[in-house]
Amino acid sequence: MNKILILLSAYNGEVYVREQLDSIFNQNSKNVELLARDDGSNNRALNTIEQFKGVGVNVLLDDRNVGIKTSYSILLDYALKNTNSNCFMLCDQDDVWKEDKVEKTLQKMKAMERKYPNTPILIHTDLHVTDENLNIIDSSFWHYEHINPNKNSLGNLLMQNTVTGCTMMINRKLAQLALPIPDECMMHDWWIALVTSAFGKIAYVNEQTIFYRQHSDNDTGAKKYGVKNIFKKIPKIINGNGIYVDHLDKNILQAEKFLEIYQDKLNDKNIKTLKAFINLKKDNFFQKRINLFRFGLLKNGILRNIGLFLKV
Repeated sequence: MNKILILLSAYNGEVYVREQLDSIFNQNSKNVELLARDDGSNNRALNTIEQFKGVGVNVLLDDRNVGIKTSYSILLDYALKNTNSNCFMLCDQDDVWKEDKVEKTLQKMKAMERKYPNTPILIHTDLHVTDENLNIIDSSFWHYEHINPNKNSLGNLLMQNTVTGCTMMINRKLAQLALPIPDECMMHDWWIALVTSAFGKIAYVNEQTIFYRQHSDNDTGAKKYGVKNIFKKIPKIINGNGIYVDHLDKNILQAEKFLEIYQDKLNDKNIKTLKAFINLKKDNFFQKRINLFRFGLLKNGILRNIGLFLKV
């Protein structure tokens, strides 16, 4: 049986990476290998990773600092060209995996591949949200961020990514289709989720398989959903504060790149959805709001969608 290949891009992760690696190699499923790349760290993260070489770690010797999106694109490209693995998992440097994470995710992948042969497939899971010492803040990331994992249409995912990269498993067919991951994408996991929504199948394991550590050095992280946090943003949206406008602008750039790359493969419905999203900054007041509903360009939760209607 081919190994499950876990891909890790590390950057200054010395503090937590050993705990992450321990959790990977303490999995119930021993059929795992790890391919790691250091993205130009200035601490001893790479030295820690190399100490695991004897138990299934391969290190891609490339110390350029290219950023997390390109780093995972490099790792996936190398994996496709140099291994025969059919399944790939993405791994953060600072979390801790439950011992049955690989096993349960793989079971779901196998079931989906039996049901949908020769199809790009992505499997993801829920997470425990924790502080830096792994004390649980919320037992469910989906609850904490008010995410419905069933909302994975292209319209939904253009607006909001609901797939957390460190929980995902993707098959070879999806990896081949998603690469190369472009600079214009918001994040590598978001791009892969968009590709799957347009051309494949997204499924999930309704369990928490990771302790998702929140700390001051997180590249991304969990943000609690609620009236207080959502409505703090509304004055900034109304005043045209740059961070929110800029976020939509970047989403649109991502959609434009997606359409450019995949236009010849997309069906008519998805092309129309992408064009409606891209035109959100150009259409008139009423057309924008009609298209939000017509093409399902909506986020998770009423409060987020109130903000969206104010913003566009």
